[in-house]
Order: sequence, then structure tokens, then C-alpha cells
Amino acid sequence: MVTELFAELEQKLESLLGQMEGLKRANAELKTALAAREQALKEAQATLEKLTRERDQVRDRVDKILNRLKILDLGESA
Repeated sequence: MVTELFAELEQKLESLLGQMEGLKRANAELKTALAAREQALKEAQATLEKLTRERDQVRDRVDKILNRLKILDLGESA
């Protein structure tokens, strides 16, 4: 009777240890996936910042050109 209880306890313990190892592997995989996503997010943010700066530069240049055209237009109207 006692031997059977110990055998059952050992079996349950082995099962729990196996589950624990599986969870550790899954956790490690999730950490790796998370790190990759965080890196991709950083790269996307850097690209977005670059594109925003470029857009602002283009907008400034277009505004300057439009202002010069307005000045020319005002000169012709006078």
C-alpha cells in the first residue's frame, strides 16, 4: 500500500516536472519572440521618425516656394 502511494507520488512528481520543463521552454520562446517584436517596433519607430522629419522638411520647402510665388504675384499685381 505505502509502496503504491510512493509510486503514484513519484509519477505525479515526474509529470509536474515535465510540465514545468515544457513551460520553461515555452517561456523562453515567448521571451525570444517578444525581443524580436520589440526590436521590430524600435526599427519601425525610427523609420517613422525619419519619414516625419523628411515630410516636415518637404513641407517647409514647399511653404518657402509658395511664399516666393506669392511675392512674385504681388509684384506683378502692383
